[in-house]
Amino acid sequence: MFGVEGDFDWQGLSGSSGSPFCTSLIISTAPGATAAGLSCKTASNWLGTLRARLGYAWDRVLVYGAAGGAGANIETALTGLPYQNNAVFGWTAGAGVEVDLAEHWTFKVEYLFVDLGNAVCNHGYSCGYDVATAAAVPPVGASMTARLNENLIRVGLNFKYGH
Repeated sequence: MFGVEGDFDWQGLSGSSGSPFCTSLIISTAPGATAAGLSCKTASNWLGTLRARLGYAWDRVLVYGAAGGAGANIETALTGLPYQNNAVFGWTAGAGVEVDLAEHWTFKVEYLFVDLGNAVCNHGYSCGYDVATAAAVPPVGASMTARLNENLIRVGLNFKYGH
């Protein structure tokens, strides 16, 4: 069996961390200035995949592997500031089992791993400004990477039109 499958999911992932760029944010360039102690926020609210499925069917059971592309948004910000959106793209791979329940109905369980790589957050304020890196020769802008990997387990009930 060979096929193509795509999906689009809403999600509510979020977290924060004390990146060196956030915790070493210097409010003033004056000697003795202290760090602001901010945290970097990361979130994602959608994920989409498009993948090929290749499998083998025994009677009413299909075992398959799947691989293809994935995309999501990674939102980054400093504490108290609005998120900035970054669309990122990567890959996905997984496997599943689909069972024929009735004439047009199937039930499936699948696992997908999604790797969207690193989104570099160096656009303005979203991940801080470090005076030490900005004062380097040549100047280096403050940046941080946000990595989004997901492990998904999906359960589905499918209705197939025609045959």
